[in-house]
Amino acid sequence: MVEIRDTDLRLSDEEAASFLTRVMGLALSEEDMRRLETRTEGWIAGLQLAALSMRRHTDASAFIQAFTGSHRFILDYVQEEILEPLPQVQQRFLLHTSVLDRMNADLCQALTGEQASQQMLESLERANLFLIPLDEERRWYRFHTLFREVLLARLQATQPEQVVRLHREAALWYQYQQWPHEAIPHALATQDFLFVAELLEDYVERLYLQGELKTLLAWIKLLPQEVLRAHPRLATSYMFAFNLLFPFTQQQQEEKAYLHQLQEGVEVLLQSEDQTTLPEAERDRLHRRIMILKVWNLGARALSDGNVEQLNSLVQQMQHLSLDDDTMWKLLSPGSFAMAYRLAGNFPPMVAALQESRKSTRMTQNRYLEAQILWGLIVALIALGQLRQAHDRCQELQQLVTSLGGPLPVAAYPDVFQAQLAYAWNQLEVAKSAAEMAIEKTAPLQYMDILMVAYEVLVRVCIAQGDLIGAEQAVREMERVNQSAGIPLFRPLIEGLRAHLWLAQGDLTRALDWAEHTPYRQEVLVYSREIAYLALVRVYLAKLQYTPALQLLTALLSSAEQVSRVGSMIAILALQVAALQASGATQEALRVLDRLLTLAEPEGYRRVFLDAGEPMRQALQAWLETSPMQKQDVSPALASYAHTVLAACACEQRQIVQQEIIPPVSKALPPTSSPSSQVAQQLLEPLTQREQEVLHLLADGASNQDIANQLVVSLATAKKHVASILSKLGAENRTQAIARARSLSLL
Repeated sequence: MVEIRDTDLRLSDEEAASFLTRVMGLALSEEDMRRLETRTEGWIAGLQLAALSMRRHTDASAFIQAFTGSHRFILDYVQEEILEPLPQVQQRFLLHTSVLDRMNADLCQALTGEQASQQMLESLERANLFLIPLDEERRWYRFHTLFREVLLARLQATQPEQVVRLHREAALWYQYQQWPHEAIPHALATQDFLFVAELLEDYVERLYLQGELKTLLAWIKLLPQEVLRAHPRLATSYMFAFNLLFPFTQQQQEEKAYLHQLQEGVEVLLQSEDQTTLPEAERDRLHRRIMILKVWNLGARALSDGNVEQLNSLVQQMQHLSLDDDTMWKLLSPGSFAMAYRLAGNFPPMVAALQESRKSTRMTQNRYLEAQILWGLIVALIALGQLRQAHDRCQELQQLVTSLGGPLPVAAYPDVFQAQLAYAWNQLEVAKSAAEMAIEKTAPLQYMDILMVAYEVLVRVCIAQGDLIGAEQAVREMERVNQSAGIPLFRPLIEGLRAHLWLAQGDLTRALDWAEHTPYRQEVLVYSREIAYLALVRVYLAKLQYTPALQLLTALLSSAEQVSRVGSMIAILALQVAALQASGATQEALRVLDRLLTLAEPEGYRRVFLDAGEPMRQALQAWLETSPMQKQDVSPALASYAHTVLAACACEQRQIVQQEIIPPVSKALPPTSSPSSQVAQQLLEPLTQREQEVLHLLADGASNQDIANQLVVSLATAKKHVASILSKLGAENRTQAIARARSLSLL
């Protein structure tokens, strides 16, 4: 004897399509067939009843979208053919458990009172009553979707008073299990918002520590204002979650009004002298929360404006206001504290303080706070040039995030740090993948601090790989996101990357225009604008203006040295080497390079050398060729490191050359009367600004090496520009290219 189960009777996609087309005579699109099969889960009776009903409708797609278990044909069929033959105890069990998306014996017993719920579930499964096991142990089950809808429609029609009770029992059972995502939907189904508020109050801190602030916001906002007025902790929790998730967002008028109503409601309650309504301890807690929110908003503006002094003062106020047992609110201080030090670019005291905070946090086993502290610690370690320590802490952070279930935005912290470290170590594909992952995780939340750093890495990787289109797209997205958020703090970063990209694109005109008009060239140095300053240096070097470049680099180096910001020092020293080498001061360049190698070798820096272009390669070569007698104090490890970096420079140059594909010679189009239009038409692709500069250098007799030195680019990049010019001009060599350029009035 063969046992046939309901799963054996389910039609496959192909069988369902054949049944609907050949047996029922329906001409449905492939998409409609797929929807109907999904809706009925291959249940042949459901398919047949749907097909019969569909014959009366002209719009099959609309019918399928609206088709549910409450449809008359389905209701009648299930009632007459399935439910009526069953014993009353089974009918009652099926109807009362229909409010559940999934069920186990304990949950079913809570709703139905049936002591033998496990046996009941197993007997219903054996009877093929559309009960689907969800695990191998057969502890959890769910109903066939359409069958459940039929049961629920039947319950609402025959026992409407039971529906609210059953949802309440389900919510209480899930609350006892500490499963908010199951409890709250059932509580909301009761339409008893006071009951919902009571459950939510138990879950606020849990949801926060799991990083589920968006879920918390969505649930609280479903509560009427009068309910929130009776639950001021929930009202302040909503304001807290919103400000934490969207610290810089320009609030819509509707959202601003809603937040104002919540705050006003709590403040009115605080002004009441009725101690029975609000005990003194609770009154003090709520007053502190409102004050923290006000200070937090001032702090967000100070951070956005780059006002370090004001931010420090506000952080101290927040520390005094928060209560030790108000976990969520106490967590604001370490993050703000880290931001203040970060904004000032002073990381050693930040590391010391955060390491101390981490010790105390581990004692309380607050994993979410520990993740926040690790975030600040890794930021500081990278800035201090301690990449290997940062990597170790990043591994710890990844384990912590995994144990927390990967809540946002904490889930993106390891990705953005991995992107930064991989870029520093010249692992470009790893850096790109990690940056894209961080963006994917945080873009929906617009969590700007992570988002901007991830985009920065992505832009740099794209430029390094020669993907200027990808770099352009990333910079534009940064500009769009920041314009929407309206945060002045990130403007120097974006402007610096934009200028760097213009140089990579050969658009020296726009880069020069930016350099001449930027306020950053005439201000007191501020750490948050360091990337813009370094971009300004690159523009000076592209203009062959070595004196202002070296002056700015000297000032930047002094600023970084004062606070031991080694990460900055390494980036600055690399450009100093390039500037000195390109200007002909080779001996001074080698002296600076010696210091750079000494700082960079222990942490394995690679990319900073490659990004300094051909002058850096020349300096490395010269440093290695210096007589051993002059380098007696150089360790074998340092010499080996220099060889490794030089080999990386050579490898990158070979890769660029290998990627060059010279397109076929363009055919000239018929000339027109206008010389300028003649040039445009005879060149299918016009020369870029950088290529025009290279063309003039070629006409002056410059070699590839001369071009690389003049433009402060790698030798491979110089060769790439020359090859592109030959291709666009349809020339086989430099002589032909120069002659053709003159014939087209390009020279």
